[in-house]
Amino acid sequence: MVEQLMAFALTCVVVVLVPGPDFALVLKNAPRGPGSAATTAIGIMVGNTILALLAVLGVTALLGASEVLGNAIRIAGAAYLLYLGTRALLEAFGRPRSQPMAPEPRFGFRANSPFLQGMVSNLLNPKVAVFYLSLFPQFNLAPLPPLGQHALMAGIFLLTALAWYVVLVHALKKISTALARPRVNRIITGGSGTVLIGVGGTILTKSLAST
Repeated sequence: MVEQLMAFALTCVVVVLVPGPDFALVLKNAPRGPGSAATTAIGIMVGNTILALLAVLGVTALLGASEVLGNAIRIAGAAYLLYLGTRALLEAFGRPRSQPMAPEPRFGFRANSPFLQGMVSNLLNPKVAVFYLSLFPQFNLAPLPPLGQHALMAGIFLLTALAWYVVLVHALKKISTALARPRVNRIITGGSGTVLIGVGGTILTKSLAST
């Protein structure tokens, strides 16, 4: 069991550290200040927690068993990433150079809330869903019962993700002054927007091709 736990923990580290839509989203909101980056990360962790609970209860597996529903979720996630990426590009290059970036409401359920963006992006993130669907069954933590195994693995994954976002937000806070510079601001916002559009476009193309 100890060897299985160590292998699973290492897998969690790799999955969390591989850059994806969530990472790009944190970077997109970082130029607005460390508070916005932190709020985005909180939203991502809320989404992670919801998916973890669904995985423990077996709901994620049921969703994955339906090809039509799974594909619909992937298309919805791709569309949302395309929306966020387009909005980021408009923010970066669609305003006068002398005009500073307007602050966003950090919490709440408005479309421009970093918290909502983080939560929805994570809930519709195929990488997280695939993680729960494909990796959980690969590890045997006997003598724990299946529910206990899934709960333990979900907890390890959540703690790993939380530690990563704490480190990331702390690092962004250290360079907040540089991030506030208009040119750096544009590069990061535009670059992260391009990544979001690229990831969203790739997911959308694959999803439509499989229908």
